[in-house]
Amino acid sequence: MAMHDLQEIAACIQHTNVSPATTRDDIIALCDEAERYRFDGVMVQPCWVDLCRKKLQGSSVKVCSAMAYPLGGSLTRSKVAEMRHLVEEGAQEIDFMANLGFLVGGAIEAYHDEIAALVSAADGVPLKIMLELGATPEELWQVAIEQAEKAGVAYVKNSSGWGLGGKASVETIGFMRRCAQRAKVKASGGIRTAEDAKAILSAGAHLIGTSAGPAIMVGQVGEGAY
Repeated sequence: MAMHDLQEIAACIQHTNVSPATTRDDIIALCDEAERYRFDGVMVQPCWVDLCRKKLQGSSVKVCSAMAYPLGGSLTRSKVAEMRHLVEEGAQEIDFMANLGFLVGGAIEAYHDEIAALVSAADGVPLKIMLELGATPEELWQVAIEQAEKAGVAYVKNSSGWGLGGKASVETIGFMRRCAQRAKVKASGGIRTAEDAKAILSAGAHLIGTSAGPAIMVGQVGEGAY
């Protein structure tokens, strides 16, 4: 793959380490790799946001965090409080898990209202909703995207990349891009090679969440859970 193609891919990668066993040294290495390859951002759990902010000060690499992850079943007021804390810590983008049970159970207003409350709490920081389409009946995919856009999210994301959320596919990302009228699309789950990344971006994704970024950049097949 040509170097300019790899550079375009790198600019769309959010280099991810959200493992529960992640250490301080792992996060420092993540930031170093993101700067080396000029990735769009790093994606970490909330406890590491402050470290990333300090490590990446003056860098173009964004500090991003995953919130209410990976289940989304916390009380809405707890999510709102955590969102405010993350903004105070310096997160520049936040991926969050909505309450999928509200959507699947038909409580569409509650689903929308929780998302809207989180958008308000973020106070202008761009939010990406993890839709977990792999665990959502297909007839509700468009409903989920419409409600998320109505509530004001910046991005819709196919999956948390873990568990039942499923892997990104050209078909799923294409569907999301066609449905989304305003929000951009982030893809995650199973993106392991430069060919995977190029196909997903060609299908309409604006960003990619993956732990395989460095492997992608050197033409290898990435390993890891995300």
